[in-house]
Amino acid sequence: MEQERVSFFRTVIGMMISPAGVLKSALSSNRWYLSVVISLFAFGLFFLQTGLDLYKTGQKEFPYVFAALGVGAAYGLFVIPLVAVFVWILLKAARIEESMFQVVSAFCLSYSGTLIYGIIGTVVSLTLGWKTAVAFGVTGVVWAVGPMMYTIRELTNGKTYLSIFISAVVGLAVMISWGYLGNL
Repeated sequence: MEQERVSFFRTVIGMMISPAGVLKSALSSNRWYLSVVISLFAFGLFFLQTGLDLYKTGQKEFPYVFAALGVGAAYGLFVIPLVAVFVWILLKAARIEESMFQVVSAFCLSYSGTLIYGIIGTVVSLTLGWKTAVAFGVTGVVWAVGPMMYTIRELTNGKTYLSIFISAVVGLAVMISWGYLGNL
């Protein structure tokens, strides 16, 4: 059990700092569902920060905080893997060899930075009372674009322009959907 925790922690930090080694092990692992847990918690905490900020400013009632947490967790559990499947379909046209589960795993791992920023932002929000959704939440999502771009570039055998395009579209879609869901 302790070995798994250390490996999980190293995976999350490694994906933020140096995605190359983590990506290779993620593509060879059959435990794709652990990567989905990263995006589940990352977006749950990101949306939680949004709910807390809106509650602190009087724009939403307290039950909205829990609703935001639930929507964020569902977003990380369903939407991010679904986007990864869409990216896998696009990459299949570029003749990649990886399976759909490998792409979902690598894609969800890209949000490791979002998870770290989500944890720190939530702690700062709860302990210091700061509004952290933009400072920590958005920064975490933007941080994920780099590892995502690297992941897609590796999956496309170095097609940089394709990886930049896909990463930009996915990053923009995540930010627009967050803005939309935060205003409901």
